[in-house]
Amino acid sequence: MTSPWLLLALPAVALCYNVPHLTGTPVTSHSGPSETEGDVSHTREKRGFFYPDFRHYDNSLLVRSEHPNEYLKKWITYEHNRYRRIVPASDMNMLYWSEELAASAQRHADTCDFRHSRGRVNVGENIWAAPYSNYSDAISIWFNEVHNPRCGCNHAYKHCCGHYVQLVWARTNLVGCGFSRCRDVQGVWGRGHRNVFVCHYNPQGNTVFVTARGQLYAMPAFTWTTEESGRCSHCPESAPACYQGLCYMPKYNSESTEETAETSTTTTTTTTTTTPPAPSEDDIDYDSTTSHSPPSSNNHVDDYPTSPSVLPVNPNDAF
Repeated sequence: MTSPWLLLALPAVALCYNVPHLTGTPVTSHSGPSETEGDVSHTREKRGFFYPDFRHYDNSLLVRSEHPNEYLKKWITYEHNRYRRIVPASDMNMLYWSEELAASAQRHADTCDFRHSRGRVNVGENIWAAPYSNYSDAISIWFNEVHNPRCGCNHAYKHCCGHYVQLVWARTNLVGCGFSRCRDVQGVWGRGHRNVFVCHYNPQGNTVFVTARGQLYAMPAFTWTTEESGRCSHCPESAPACYQGLCYMPKYNSESTEETAETSTTTTTTTTTTTPPAPSEDDIDYDSTTSHSPPSSNNHVDDYPTSPSVLPVNPNDAF
């Protein structure tokens, strides 16, 4: 029989981690905001009353480390890009799979720890833990934080929608994830959570700007489309082409043809610049196309209430 004291303690611990406290349901946790002071960027981690000041990784908790296979790499990348397309952004980068980020995410998943990893430089982190091993709902749970009426997410950093903001951070263009099966998960002890899915992102999202007076302002995750500027109208130079609302860098930007006159005295060279066609899987590697149909989605652009802007951040929400 569950101790009544444990039942009373669970909501408080869950509040500390900003996760639901219902036993048997998946829980999520995102890394804290990155803090910008001029050209220097720092990372703040969310800390609660129950968050320990020390780290102890119990290696005996790991049952099996499961690196995503090629199919899962494509699926994870596809799902991220699918949700990024939903957002009405004019500067949204296409995500590519990163083996380096996947390796770092797998290392943290292998610790069976719901708390966030340390030592990440410009790398965001989203964590999912559940009693079941099918993590296909993880990305949708992260994205749907924006629709939480109690959060009031405005597409800029807020602790109740930090997963969403990282997921749709326009500048981010790399993702890598790892999954592990555990005997238990540190940070959510005794709740039956034995599976951990971790994703790492670069560049890191959830940026807050610190003013000279020490005030925190959340930077918007993306640039909103307008009547004058539509999708891909603000693509960066590193990703000038557009495919289904996402900015990407094609393998070729121009096509040159050379014509030589039949006379022996004149040579004419003609250079023709062409708009790249819709990319094939070879053009964009393996980041946004798969052989299977995407899961259905009930999310619509019309559900977005307001455009993002630089918003003041409650200091209590940033730590």
